Amino acid sequence: MKLLKPSIGVTSVFLVAACSSVPAQTSPDSSHWRLQNFLDNGLSETIRVYNFCYKEKQSRFVPARDFTEGTHSIVARITQHFNNVDSKSRDAFATLNGRFENGKTYVFQNDIDGSEATLWIAAVDTGKPITSKKTVKLTVPDVVDNEQYQNRRCAESTL
Repeated sequence: MKLLKPSIGVTSVFLVAACSSVPAQTSPDSSHWRLQNFLDNGLSETIRVYNFCYKEKQSRFVPARDFTEGTHSIVARITQHFNNVDSKSRDAFATLNGRFENGKTYVFQNDIDGSEATLWIAAVDTGKPITSKKTVKLTVPDVVDNEQYQNRRCAESTL
């Protein structure tokens, strides 16, 4: 018991020192740019806008990813899930093209008006759009939704 208290104290000191010495990276390094996906968990609905394709395949929603600089085509997916039991989710896809610079962070933006959604990507620091705005129709997802069908959507993506 005498050795237990000092060893817990020493371990705690090392853990605190280790956690406080590792900086969290909140922006990309100078050799990459970051794309942040959009998530709004509202009371009545949840909206997600994200990069649907990663390395030529369908991707799930992740908060952000880093990429190399250049002109890119990004296949964006918007999903609208209603928090009402009687409502069906809706989604849509759009290809957004833009020039992205290293060291910068960009984020998906959207505007929903009824069954239409407008999507674009903007710089986080300025709010300036980097891509043109694309308007798409939100619909109930296709019944035929297999991996091969979804991966064909990724043919346009350069990420």
